[in-house]
Amino acid sequence: MPESLSHWVRRIQNSAMLYGALGTLLRVGANLIVVPLVLLFMSPAEQAIWWVFLALGGFANLADFGFGQVISRVYSYLWAGAEDFDAEGLRPPSANREPNIPRIRDLNVAVRFLYLRLAIGACLLLGLAGSLFLITPIRSLPNQPQAWGLWAAYLGSICYSLATSHWLLASQGTNRVRDLHVAVLWSSLAYFIIVSLMLWARLGLAAMVTASAVRGILLRHLARKAYHRAVPLTQTKPLKPDQVLLKRLWPNAWKFGLQSLGGYCLANGTVLISSHMLSAAMTASVGLTNQVASFIMSLAVLWLAVKWPQLTMLRTQGRHEEMSVLFARRLGFVMVSFAGMATLLLLLGNYLLALKGTSTRLLPTPYLVVLLAGAGLTTFYAQWGMLAMTNNTVPFLKVSLVTAVVMLTLSIVLTRYWGLWGLILGPVAAELSGSAWYVIRRGFLGQPLGVGQLLRAALTGRAHRQGIPTPLLAAAPQSDPARRP
Repeated sequence: MPESLSHWVRRIQNSAMLYGALGTLLRVGANLIVVPLVLLFMSPAEQAIWWVFLALGGFANLADFGFGQVISRVYSYLWAGAEDFDAEGLRPPSANREPNIPRIRDLNVAVRFLYLRLAIGACLLLGLAGSLFLITPIRSLPNQPQAWGLWAAYLGSICYSLATSHWLLASQGTNRVRDLHVAVLWSSLAYFIIVSLMLWARLGLAAMVTASAVRGILLRHLARKAYHRAVPLTQTKPLKPDQVLLKRLWPNAWKFGLQSLGGYCLANGTVLISSHMLSAAMTASVGLTNQVASFIMSLAVLWLAVKWPQLTMLRTQGRHEEMSVLFARRLGFVMVSFAGMATLLLLLGNYLLALKGTSTRLLPTPYLVVLLAGAGLTTFYAQWGMLAMTNNTVPFLKVSLVTAVVMLTLSIVLTRYWGLWGLILGPVAAELSGSAWYVIRRGFLGQPLGVGQLLRAALTGRAHRQGIPTPLLAAAPQSDPARRP
């Protein structure tokens, strides 16, 4: 094989972006890939219940109350060579850029202790509140006892996934980005196969619950193995959890937690409101459209998702201009990708569903245009927020909570009077009222480049005419100089 061809083959094999795209295509898009089976073998009432299950399951992401976002960054700080971390902000760059393995092990022990207790408490709360919320939707199903049994099984899988989710944070924070996406790929493939076979067997809602549980178990098993490839197991007796570490995580964690509550309302509020204020058939359509929009967003942001550990390390090491160039270039890829996929969805989405003869469709074109425009806005400003928070601060707490309250209020009131239009316009109006421009401004002020330099970096990979070379941007996350073999 020619050397140049061999080089590109190795780059493709080691590409976190490639495995991330494949994994996201199956992870987020699995429901989309099996949509023909879902629409053929599940009634609109079952589809509506499944979208509500997913929305309630998303509540589990709030259960760590922001610890997850803090922990993944702390892993990256220690992997970049930091001697330790503070409750808020970053210490001056350390001269040592070798991973701080002993402190990483201490952190892992502490977060395992934490997440087991968080999972138990969160699932007890979700079991009570979610069951009360499901009373009305489940009444529309002919076999209500089975639906309640499936809800209990789904709740159990959520509890397990939350208790073991720290392995995902550990593997990503130790720069095993490619390994993590390989785990996502295999677990999502298992989900796809199981859900397809069980839907063909006409097992309906049981197929979705079973496949989701298998995907969660396999993903976390593979993520644990990825972490231990970076941080090998030791023969010494496991340490007791360091309570000091947990106390340092709390100041930012509770802010992330409240901020995540606002994000949850924006992501899932429309489905939950629709389930009580619109018909089951409309809720099925709203849920399907939200899933497809989430798929597009998740696939587009992969350009940056595979680079957040590297961006965090660059900030930790004081290499701010390199960080900004890499961010701008990847953000440009994100928005171009989103625009392209959104356009294809507008042109072909309902047409392809019509060819299948399904009863559930995406929202009509005028509604879909507004919803996708709002999703594009969210995608853009959320990346600036992520950049700002690599500095180990949470500057968006108040604006996130205000936006969530405004969104819920507007959506409920407008849906009552305007129906579906009110449901779609509520979140967009809430984000435009302040959160979008404020988050972008804070992210912009937290990096050294001007608007013109950021645009040049997005287009060319350079901040200046004779600035940082493009090869920096081509480097895979695994090639970071701080990474050990």
